This record gives sequence, C-alpha cells and structure tokens, in this order.
Amino acid sequence: MVASPETGTAIRACAQAVIRAIETHGHDTARLTAALREPLAALAARPDLCTAGVPRIGNHVANSQYLYYDGDLSILLFELPDGQPIAVHDHGNWESMAIYRGRVKHTVYERRDDGSVPGKADLTVVEDRVLEPGDSVVIAPPADIHGFMALEEGSWGITVASGTYKPERCYFEPEAGTVVSKRPRG
Repeated sequence: MVASPETGTAIRACAQAVIRAIETHGHDTARLTAALREPLAALAARPDLCTAGVPRIGNHVANSQYLYYDGDLSILLFELPDGQPIAVHDHGNWESMAIYRGRVKHTVYERRDDGSVPGKADLTVVEDRVLEPGDSVVIAPPADIHGFMALEEGSWGITVASGTYKPERCYFEPEAGTVVSKRPRG
C-alpha cells in the first residue's frame, strides 16, 4: 500500500498544528499536551501512515521513519519490539509520543537528586500508564525522563519533537538508582 495524498496533507496539518501550539503555549506542558491531543489523534487515525515515511536510524528501535522534518520540528513513526523495554532515558528537550497501533506501557520520571554524585540518580515516577491508539503524552523538563515497552506485537508510536536533543543522553536504572551518560546511536 502506498500512502495517499490525503495522508501527506494530514501530516502537514499535524506539523502546522504543532508549530501553532508551540507558538501559543511555549513549553507549558499541560497546555501543549491539550493542544497536541487532537492533531496527533487525527494523524494516528490514518490507516496508511506506515507507508508515508522516509527511513531513519532510530536510537532505540530498528524500524523508524521520518514523517516530517524541517530542521527544528520532527515527526517520527517507529515500531516497538513486543515485550522489550526501551531503556529509561532523557532527551534534554520536550517530546510528545502518541500511539499509532498496539498498546504501550509508558512511565515518566522526574529526577529528585541534583546529579552531583557520578553514576547515581534518584528518580520518582510522575506518570505510569498504558497508552492505546490515539493516546498521547508530552515529556518535558524537568520530567523529560521516560521508559516504555510494547505490550503487544505490532505496536507503533509517533514522536513529535522540537529543538535539539542532547548529544549525550542519560540512561537510568531507576530500581538500582544508577545513571550513565552516552551517545545514542542515531
């Protein structure tokens, strides 16, 4: 199946809505989350979205595609391997994640310590829930640390991000209270 012209129009409309939401709400997480809910749900409703992207190297997944990129804003589609947790990590900027297909357990954390002890991190859970098609969340500093896992085969997510990711990210093991910094692969 090849993506329809309507899907391209839907992707552009989503990108334009995201840009307007950022201009209107800045990085106010609650208002940005509310403003992005409808355009992300409309995009997630497209049946042929998997045929619309351009391949990209994913940081935590093997199958990832650009749906939109303008130098600042990116909209990505990615497939999650069933039952394999994506390591708890940060971004250094805000990001929204919506579910296209399947079900995903998603946990957002906030760091409670000041980072002054190398290799140690004290995280607290801010949100822990199962996301289903059309559901979306915004992950933003200071709660820009998250981890997730597909709960069923065929789970796909949509990520929207504005700005530059940190070149070195923190990867956490919340139960152990540890953190390491490293460059993601993509």
